[in-house]
Amino acid sequence: MSNARLASETVAEFESTDSRPPGRPPALDGVLPLDDLTERATSARAMAGFLHNHRYRAFFDQIFRCLHRQSPRHIVLVRERGVGEQPVLLELARRGLTANPGFMANLRVLAVDFRHVPLEELRGTLLSTLSFVSGEGNYVLYAEGLARLLRGIGAFDSRTTLLSILSRCRCRVICALSPQENEELVAADPEIQDLFSSIHLHEPDHETAKQLVSQYAAGLEVQFKVKIDPAAVRRSVELTASYILHERLPFKAVKILRAVCDDIAYETSQESSNRREITESDVMRKVADVIGVPFTMLAGTGEEVNYSAALAEVIVGQDQAVKEVATELGLIKAGFADAGKPASVMLFIGQTGTGKTEMAKALARLYSSSKRLKTFTLGNFSEPHSVSGIIGVPAGYVGHDQGGRLVNELNSDPYGVFLLDEADKAHPDVMQPFLNLFDEGWLLDQRGVKGYAERAIFVLTTNVGQRQIADLCKSGKSNDEITATMKESLSRIRHTKSNRPVFSPEFLARVKRIVVFRSLDSQAMLGICHRLVAQMQVNWTLHRRKNLRVDERLIAAIAQRAFQLDEKSSGKEGGRIVRKLLADYVESPVQAAITADPGHYRRSVSIEVNCVIGSGAEPSNLYSPDATTVVFNISS
Repeated sequence: MSNARLASETVAEFESTDSRPPGRPPALDGVLPLDDLTERATSARAMAGFLHNHRYRAFFDQIFRCLHRQSPRHIVLVRERGVGEQPVLLELARRGLTANPGFMANLRVLAVDFRHVPLEELRGTLLSTLSFVSGEGNYVLYAEGLARLLRGIGAFDSRTTLLSILSRCRCRVICALSPQENEELVAADPEIQDLFSSIHLHEPDHETAKQLVSQYAAGLEVQFKVKIDPAAVRRSVELTASYILHERLPFKAVKILRAVCDDIAYETSQESSNRREITESDVMRKVADVIGVPFTMLAGTGEEVNYSAALAEVIVGQDQAVKEVATELGLIKAGFADAGKPASVMLFIGQTGTGKTEMAKALARLYSSSKRLKTFTLGNFSEPHSVSGIIGVPAGYVGHDQGGRLVNELNSDPYGVFLLDEADKAHPDVMQPFLNLFDEGWLLDQRGVKGYAERAIFVLTTNVGQRQIADLCKSGKSNDEITATMKESLSRIRHTKSNRPVFSPEFLARVKRIVVFRSLDSQAMLGICHRLVAQMQVNWTLHRRKNLRVDERLIAAIAQRAFQLDEKSSGKEGGRIVRKLLADYVESPVQAAITADPGHYRRSVSIEVNCVIGSGAEPSNLYSPDATTVVFNISS
């Protein structure tokens, strides 16, 4: 059957029931309940006090004018999820009760949710609902989830049928769409525009949000049998407005209050608490838990953290880089980040193996709510189409509904630390979304979903100019001189396939800090070797229940050998060569000794790895297979 014929028969079926008197049809019983907002408004506390400011007066004036006119008959409420359309609809119902304005006398506002109706049941459910509300009476129907019907999905062209029905039905229909849905379904379709007027409902200001949240808090008090301090209501609005950026007021504040109520209800059920009041402190703890930051940070009572010391425990031989990153992190934590931009954008430049990635990981552990570094290896984004891995695939392609990875991760962890590794290898088209993100603090994916980066830290890394950095370090240039030289070099880098600049001047202008990682000297190699040996010792204690002891002379010889190999390769080995040498001259001899005498190993409580070369011997002696000996000690 053609869509046109099906639509015609559906309309005929609808018109045959158009004069049915009010009453719930059997098709709706237990399937899709109608929420009578007018009845709720009758018993609800008066809301006029906080919906009569200038902003809402203009909004309701638009609503009344649209309801009064004959064409277009219906309304699209354009809003972001969570801005509070329910209070607005209840206020509309309340005004119907008071007949203000007069033409709305005896108005009844009903609400129905189509979001979870199976596609195959849409036709019958739609007909049942509209035939009911199109009977005798002055009805306005708020239809949640109407976007699914407007798209016309599947064999049943719901869009064609819906438009045919809405052009004839006597009731007025209000549907809510996101700005992206409105642009996709209404703005681009003249037929829908003939039936719908678009009215924008914006997120309320803080004062209005506080009054709205107070109304919901009154309901939560009854539901959970608790008392909610007005200060807790105010704090829920202020903190969620500042720290939970990917959701909207008032419902993100209500969400926090409800979560606190749930926690108290659980504690009471476990007989571990008899609390009945929710305070400002409870709200701060819940927000801190949701966004993954210490409570002391929100409370303003935290002790000063020595970020330099914390980073220096992980990063060896990069004192200046540690100082710069620690300074930046301290400024961010103190609230000195630029408004409307990411918390920070830093570019780490230096030779491979000098600690750039380790610094980003340490930064994530100190800052991110997830404690995990989110890595985008831009070396895998060398083609222009690979930008889809950042912002998602276009509409019509498989996976479009999943959105862009970057937006998803920004919204799931607003305090994330993002590593854009090997940034110099990315196609310029891939870098374009970051240009806007670093400037405006937000990014749209292909679905039109917005991700906010005002709390996120971005770290870009590049190995470009490794030899140049090594030469500058050897010549004794300062970090400022190296930074200036490398910034000029970065602006000249061109993508190998497109021959376009990778780091345009406007892109580099958006980078807040360029951090230079200098070549590793022998002392840095020694520090790295000590740190890796300490990690090995912890692993042996945890997983093998044995103590590992490594001769200090062997550690010094390995560090010196690592320095020589790194210099010979012009800095291409970096600190990673230390791990390889430890495997060769500590782990391999230990494994050989275990294989040769497994019984002795099982009885031992400690293992000593000693250096047999003299203290003045050259590190080149480590080439000898007899450079180390392994001893199993039966007693401690």
